[in-house]
Amino acid sequence: MIRSRSKSPRRPSPSSRAANCDVELFKTTRDREELKCMLEKYERHLAEIQGNVKVLTSERDKTFLLYEQAQEEIARLRREMMKNCKSPKSTTAHAILRRVETERDVAFTDLRRMTTERDSLRERLKIAQETAFNEKAHLEQRIEELECTVHNLDDERMEQMSNMTLMKETITTVEKEMKSLARKAMDTESELGRQKAENNSLR
Repeated sequence: MIRSRSKSPRRPSPSSRAANCDVELFKTTRDREELKCMLEKYERHLAEIQGNVKVLTSERDKTFLLYEQAQEEIARLRREMMKNCKSPKSTTAHAILRRVETERDVAFTDLRRMTTERDSLRERLKIAQETAFNEKAHLEQRIEELECTVHNLDDERMEQMSNMTLMKETITTVEKEMKSLARKAMDTESELGRQKAENNSLR
């Protein structure tokens, strides 16, 4: 009977199961925190792109305002030049007009460049938002699964701790019973010895 017991597969002790639960709980908690950090990184990246779009939109608005001002200045100079076309100041007016037209062309080029950059950033923002939204949904689902696993592992650990406590109490009770039986056995042997001695004396 002892031999058949030794051949049976050993079940892990409650202490080893509790240790495994602690290890799994630590790993799961660490994975959950890493996923939360990734989620925060995606949100910061989105905020940065949105900030860039706002800055470019503001710069575009300023450039557009300068462009309109340059257009108004050109129209005013043209009107003045038409009035003073026969005066000696006409050459100066022509020079000013050319300078303002050059500034207008530069402003218009900057406006187009900024509009292109803004559109590019908006497209990047749209793609990043879609990617981040999908990734966020995936991460939130994974975090929820990990939190559920943490909860289950915590419950299992508490159950193993309770089983360990119960087994310790059982072992203590069995040890007490063994000591009591040992005392009874010694008393019985002592009584048997005494009876044998009496029987011998009677013989």
